[in-house]
Amino acid sequence: MTAWDGRGTGRVTGDGGVDVRAVRRWVRREVERLGADRLDLADVDLMVDEIATNALRYTDSRRPGGGVRAVVLMAADRVRVEITDDGGATSLPVVKVVAADAWAECGRGLAIVACLSDCWGFEVGRAAERPVTVWFEVARR
Repeated sequence: MTAWDGRGTGRVTGDGGVDVRAVRRWVRREVERLGADRLDLADVDLMVDEIATNALRYTDSRRPGGGVRAVVLMAADRVRVEITDDGGATSLPVVKVVAADAWAECGRGLAIVACLSDCWGFEVGRAAERPVTVWFEVARR
């Protein structure tokens, strides 16, 4: 079990639903505050973008005032980012096989997270809204 030395938790919202750029900025600030050495921040930014975009596209996080809860956990050898949507999704996260259309504009987000992270997963909350937390971990190299 990993001993997490640092933690940052916050909620990011927007007038027209979650603001993906604001989520990315918040996570980056927390990662830097907790000590971002030996970490590829561009990869972290991209994974946060993909997960927050899915929340915006598929959950109640897209509604006015909607948002996500973000958590950054730091350990000596790894960083974990968790993003929890507002619930209301009709399906669960899944890594899709890349379609034959190489120029398709959707369907690759979690495949990117799976490739860039050392591990990832999701948990479904017990509240009536069924919020989903998607998380990933990256090693500090």
